[in-house]
Amino acid sequence: MATALATSDDERFYAELTEIERFEDVADLGRYRAAPSAWYVVLTDVRGSTKAIEAGRYKDVNALGVASIVAVRNAAPGLELPYVFGGDGATLLVPGSRLEAIKPALRGLRRTAEEAFGLGLRVGVVPVSELRAAGHDVLVARFRASGDAAFAMLGGSGLSEAERLVKDPDVGARYEVDEGPSDADYAGFQCRWQPIPAQRGEMLSLLVQARAEDRRAAGRIYADVFAAIQRILEGDGRPVARETLRLATRAALFDAEAKLKSGRAAGLVHAWRRVQASSVTRIGRFLLKTGWNALGFPGATYRDAVVANTDFRKFDDTLRMVIDVTPEQHAAIEQLLSAEHAAGRLVYGMHTAAAALMTCVITDTKANHVHFVDGADGGYALAAKQLKAQLKALPR
Repeated sequence: MATALATSDDERFYAELTEIERFEDVADLGRYRAAPSAWYVVLTDVRGSTKAIEAGRYKDVNALGVASIVAVRNAAPGLELPYVFGGDGATLLVPGSRLEAIKPALRGLRRTAEEAFGLGLRVGVVPVSELRAAGHDVLVARFRASGDAAFAMLGGSGLSEAERLVKDPDVGARYEVDEGPSDADYAGFQCRWQPIPAQRGEMLSLLVQARAEDRRAAGRIYADVFAAIQRILEGDGRPVARETLRLATRAALFDAEAKLKSGRAAGLVHAWRRVQASSVTRIGRFLLKTGWNALGFPGATYRDAVVANTDFRKFDDTLRMVIDVTPEQHAAIEQLLSAEHAAGRLVYGMHTAAAALMTCVITDTKANHVHFVDGADGGYALAAKQLKAQLKALPR
């Protein structure tokens, strides 16, 4: 693992942001600060993720999205970085002072995707200064989700523009991480929970993107939509509950973690990683059942902490949510968004499943752990299919 470095004022930018306490306030871009011009937007996404998901490989796709966050965090020890998990990839912001240290991790991640998962991973890096010079800002906020977990919220058209540049067939190669040393550390990555069943009937993965030139007008659209969804849900629709959390038992559920940490799709090292994850999980199941605290694992309180530290709603110039809904609530949300889309105020994408998937980053089971949720069977990635179709149909 990389050695921790002293942080500069520029590097402390994210850690020192004033925190947003209520999620409904993340739509207020007046609470955001411009990312330092010396920082970079890092984008990862699985190439052909929709086809991979349709082939039943949504767990592998999710694993690589979370692994992007883990690998970059481990390559920048002692530094808090803003990041957003997007289902089939991730968006991160990194200071220029750490970029060269992070590149080997990004190359290693790309190699792991190819060699262990048989999937291509696009890894792009775009300077914030370049985006800003072209009129596309990158804004950052920090949302306090629980006593132990804070998540980044990102705003501004710079994110969409960075994605467009990285995926552009003519100029995208300029932003791809170049060849060189590759070494990714996935310590802390865990994928050990069973799929989480919906209690109300459906797990709804939802994407909403406002259509407004002015960012204040866009903020009002997001605030209105979020408030209306809250009224429909009569709560926050949190997809994870203490009673629905069950640690995995079947060996196949540890396969994605084993691929990632062994760097192989099969073989002895891969098999050992599966056995290792399964053995540790058996101990965890016992401690959760008895409520005992042992080996640094707080069996009495861990389920409650997982629920509190779950990243089930976020904002990165797109409102993203995975929520537990009744069929009637699903229909009401769809009616709301369809009417707003017809009025030209937004585009959206939805996908429903019977359960959610959770992938975790565990630094310390007592306090420093976060949990990323996506809908089973494709979640965000398949919701994005509908959103992109609506964008394509817009008049030019």
